[in-house]
Amino acid sequence: MSRIGSGDIDPSTGRKVRLHLGHIKDKSLGGKEELSNLRALCSTCNQGAKNITTEKASTVWLLSQIRRAGQDEQRAVFDWLKKKFTP
Repeated sequence: MSRIGSGDIDPSTGRKVRLHLGHIKDKSLGGKEELSNLRALCSTCNQGAKNITTEKASTVWLLSQIRRAGQDEQRAVFDWLKKKFTP
């Protein structure tokens, strides 16, 4: 991705870029409220930021993401789980 700044149009989404301030290691996983644990991300990059941490995502968080997803995405998760766990 090319370097774009806050307010520029993100070529991948067509929307204005907004900057987010987030934790490198999530507070729920023991991350500290310290400058060394903060980073600025564009809104597009921040959408998947939870996946960057080295800790395994909690079951509750994963289920909440599935519940938020659309019906097609939920069906894809269901089909994947059924394929993975059906002998």
